[in-house]
Amino acid sequence: MALTSRFNPKGLWHELVLFLTASLGLMTFSLGSRWEVFVTIVMTSAVLFIALCIWAYRLKVITVINQQVEVKRACLPFLKRFYRLAEFDSYIVEQKWNSEVFHLLSQGRRTITLSSRFYENYAELKEALSVVGLKEWGVDASRAVDSVFKKSHLAGVFAALLIVLFGVGIPVSNYFEHGQVETRFSILFLIYELVFLPLLLYAFYECKRFTIWRGHLEVRSMLCPWKVEYYALDYFDYALGVITNNPHTLEEGKSLWLVHDGKLAVSISQSVYANYDVLEHAIGIEPAKTIEISLVNQIKYHLGKTIDI
Repeated sequence: MALTSRFNPKGLWHELVLFLTASLGLMTFSLGSRWEVFVTIVMTSAVLFIALCIWAYRLKVITVINQQVEVKRACLPFLKRFYRLAEFDSYIVEQKWNSEVFHLLSQGRRTITLSSRFYENYAELKEALSVVGLKEWGVDASRAVDSVFKKSHLAGVFAALLIVLFGVGIPVSNYFEHGQVETRFSILFLIYELVFLPLLLYAFYECKRFTIWRGHLEVRSMLCPWKVEYYALDYFDYALGVITNNPHTLEEGKSLWLVHDGKLAVSISQSVYANYDVLEHAIGIEPAKTIEISLVNQIKYHLGKTIDI
């Protein structure tokens, strides 16, 4: 008998309300002349439209039947993919702030994800998919393991870039309207960029490509692609499992920190990499302990604060 997922209307409406609230917040900058209002509304609508498209594209209809799984996009039902349950190696169940999330893994990569927040019959789907037998999956030592970015993180970087460009549009629109930039718009532009530009730079900083091969780790920065760092895995003194509480998202993020001489040398975040589990497995350094820290302290350690835990 086929079991098909059913969306939870309450969870979907909650997400839409967040989108609309964020859009209204951006439109508060539209006070001014007609030209400024027009530019603000157009740019805000563009950002909202892109965000809604990405959100709708990620919604999936999942059907489980005869040890097989059909996954199709809710907004593009002709995009389908079929899996056999035997293809999956294991599964992970995570507790979030307001939901439970179930992941099916194939070679360490989270291939199918279910959330109790979005699926009304989450418990039934979880029971049907939990028949996957846990396997001892490993990493082929004869080939390199490369990191894979999460699409959601790349979308966040793109959205941050649009927001920064939106800030640039504030003085530009004022200049085209009046032939000069008024002081209040210059101040607004500076405040806007001081808030969002560091967020964009941090998002780019988090985008690093990792390659693990024959006991070595290569780290290539996407912010400075010419900058490449090479480490032997025995260079690190120990590893830490880190859970970061972010009061703004009300979610927990998991990371693997590699430490040398009391300083954070390499950080690999689960929120950035789709194959986080296989990267952690390929590195092969068992975390000495798992700690829970705030987002502010995480930034301090990234800036060079000595780890004394």
